[in-house]
Amino acid sequence: MLELYYYENSICAERVLMTLHEKAIKDWIPRHLLLFRGEHFTPEYLKLNPKGVVPTLVHDGQVIRESAIICDYLDEITPHPPLKPSSAVGRAQMREWVKDGDDYVFESVGSLSFASVFRARMLEMSEEQRCSHWRNQRVLDRVMRQVSCVELGVDSPYVLRAIASWDRTWKCIEQTLSDGRSWLMGEQFTLADLCYAPFVARIEGLKLLDLWLDGRGSARAWWRRLSHRPSFVAADVGPSKDERAIYEQEGGKIAPGIEEKLRDIRAGKAMEMGLASIRNCTSGPAETAAPGSAASTYRETLRLRSGELPHRNRDAGFGDAENSIITSHEGGTR
Repeated sequence: MLELYYYENSICAERVLMTLHEKAIKDWIPRHLLLFRGEHFTPEYLKLNPKGVVPTLVHDGQVIRESAIICDYLDEITPHPPLKPSSAVGRAQMREWVKDGDDYVFESVGSLSFASVFRARMLEMSEEQRCSHWRNQRVLDRVMRQVSCVELGVDSPYVLRAIASWDRTWKCIEQTLSDGRSWLMGEQFTLADLCYAPFVARIEGLKLLDLWLDGRGSARAWWRRLSHRPSFVAADVGPSKDERAIYEQEGGKIAPGIEEKLRDIRAGKAMEMGLASIRNCTSGPAETAAPGSAASTYRETLRLRSGELPHRNRDAGFGDAENSIITSHEGGTR
């Protein structure tokens, strides 16, 4: 018996939903979690997933966590149609694509989301509510990134990293597809393509995608094929109909700043921009840092370390951990 604990608007859950559709797996039990009610923090769920994130798959009582691993597992237990290359070399190269997405692109999606649509929502909350939200998180790295993006918007160092990561990723995709292949691994659709789909859909929902796709015809054609795939449509990947207007609105607000930074990055200024961003966040005595300033934000975030997160998991490892946002519209990184 397959049981999937998930929230359908989570970008990480969308990966698994796409895989279920690709494999034509219909015999599974949905365990829907309402993140805005904190159902992913219940003692029962934390026994399954100590990070308190979605999705989690339970197969005959055995727990499988992390969306990319779940997708790979589903491909293993349902071999046809295969979503991995037949050769060991091909599988290794495919997993490099997936790992790169998990290591860099996932964080980039989260940073741009928190600098735009989630920033707007968080700033509508009182300071006390925001502090309570941060303290409910379970991974310190995520807290630091979210606070930075909410407080600083496009001036956050994490946003700069996101812009550069997306540009590098799209450059690699364009180069890979330049030989005329349909998919990243050739003519076979694999988990390499599938695992990027929800990430790209989020950026498209923010109306930022053209900043990276302009002049990259092969990558644009790949995305068109991917977004029209039956599993993509069936899993309803991307912002829901109710969310689309707010995503477009908030994405439009940060687009000029993103475009300017992207221009400077492509002009070879990425390193000096990064160093300047970090120095702006850490220089100056704490007592003179203006409330809400970059320096103040980082100092306040660093105070959330062991003394103020006494019962939380301080593991800074990667997980589908962006799912813990307070509103029902956030998920998977989201």
